[in-house]
Amino acid sequence: MASGARSLQLYQIDAFTAAAFGGNPAAVVLLPPAALPLSDDTRQKIAAEMNLSETAFLETTDGSSDFSACTRFRLRWFTPAIEVPLCGHATLASAAALFFGERNPARQLAFETLSGELVVTRQGAGAAGKGDAQAAAGSSSSAGSELLSMDLPLIQATAEAVPPGMDAVVQAAVGALPVDALLYDSKLKYLLVVLRDEGPATREAFLNLKPNNAQLGAAHTGGQLVGVIVSMAGDGSRHDFLSRFFAPWAGIEEDPATGSAHAVLGPFWAQRLGKQRLAARQCSRRGAELLVEVRADEGRVVVSGSAVTVLQGQLILPAGA
Repeated sequence: MASGARSLQLYQIDAFTAAAFGGNPAAVVLLPPAALPLSDDTRQKIAAEMNLSETAFLETTDGSSDFSACTRFRLRWFTPAIEVPLCGHATLASAAALFFGERNPARQLAFETLSGELVVTRQGAGAAGKGDAQAAAGSSSSAGSELLSMDLPLIQATAEAVPPGMDAVVQAAVGALPVDALLYDSKLKYLLVVLRDEGPATREAFLNLKPNNAQLGAAHTGGQLVGVIVSMAGDGSRHDFLSRFFAPWAGIEEDPATGSAHAVLGPFWAQRLGKQRLAARQCSRRGAELLVEVRADEGRVVVSGSAVTVLQGQLILPAGA
């Protein structure tokens, strides 16, 4: 290691999957007090270097370097291009890094974020009911088969909030597929496009969507969009709803699994289907399984899934970084 360089503990974790190389990979960087302050510019450069949809940065709140003993952390998320106010899969990955990598014995961890306090609870294997069988399938590791539940704010997207000029975005995202509803959330800057289910052909077209991301990004340049969620009903047995997520404005062509999107999707589908607990699949190439519980009275959405560590090592920061 070059003179003056520093090393930081780094994990890469696949979230919302029980098997490696599925779900959504996130990098998690542990920042002990000796590594602070770390500038936003350096954090953004690290996220660009990792080139994953999100890189999470964790700090203890008790001033210690012991990530195995602390139960409350500061957490920030960076895409390769921007910092974001909420990221579900990188929060789940951060908790997994602490529970399984750092051997933190706590059952519950709290994270201070730009979206307020987020809590992740370790549920154990098969604790969530519907959908846990597919969530745990194919994994023999104790980490991958454990379910982690993440408490997120409920995000209510509405049709009334849709900014003008979104027709070009919808066209770039879904082409001629039939649109049933169009909603928008100004906090996360997500546009939700709900497709009308017109049978197997519509479902196949949804699964095969390949938006031109340059065209999609150019369809809106006003700063009101971070991502487009495309969703449709599931088969009603294994999955209640399906989704995909495209975010060229955040430097992400297609996100494999998006926990924050389910804080938007959960309330929509809970109301439409008349049920509080839902099983969801994000239909990216890697695929992701999520369980969603909508607690409307509390203004919260609990999103649960498994996580698998695929890489652990040291991030080398040059002197002066």
